Amino acid sequence: MIRIVFTMLLGLVIAVLVIGSFLPRQIVIERDRVIDQPREIIFEVLADLRHFAEWSPWFEQTNDMDLRIEGPPSGIGSTLVWSDRRSDRGGRLWIVGLSRSERIDLDLELGENEAELYFLLAPSAEPGYRVTWGMRMEVGALDLVGRYAGLLLHRLVGRDYEAGLENLARHLDQTPGRVPELPAELLAD
Repeated sequence: MIRIVFTMLLGLVIAVLVIGSFLPRQIVIERDRVIDQPREIIFEVLADLRHFAEWSPWFEQTNDMDLRIEGPPSGIGSTLVWSDRRSDRGGRLWIVGLSRSERIDLDLELGENEAELYFLLAPSAEPGYRVTWGMRMEVGALDLVGRYAGLLLHRLVGRDYEAGLENLARHLDQTPGRVPELPAELLAD
């Protein structure tokens, strides 16, 4: 009986290892939404990280975050740094590339994890522009836990991206055709 249980467990472990080795090392998650605003306005809001705190689904989930902008408030080098007052968790998000009115590339650090984020703006058949929020992340060649975690990230992060794009549309709808005003605490340097 013990031999059968041991053989089954060994077979299960081998199956997990073999299947995990065939899972992708690169995780790409994208969500998109059409936003009925001028491309330049959408781009300006996305390229100014002070606005990120106004529409990001992650910052609406807690009031216990300390946020600060390092470097310029917008454009390449603009960095949003946050920390959770209740724990040691925090992160950084910074703009590393801009393609005027079409693409914004960002790097993200969450603890020891790193990812590349991006926003794409493209014309749409519907009124407005299609905004894509994406993330690309690499896991190590031998990181089977990371590969399996990548399967969950599509649903978890994807849900947040969908909520974030809805929040972004609402944020922009506050002032149709122009950039929404920022709260005074976000305007201070």
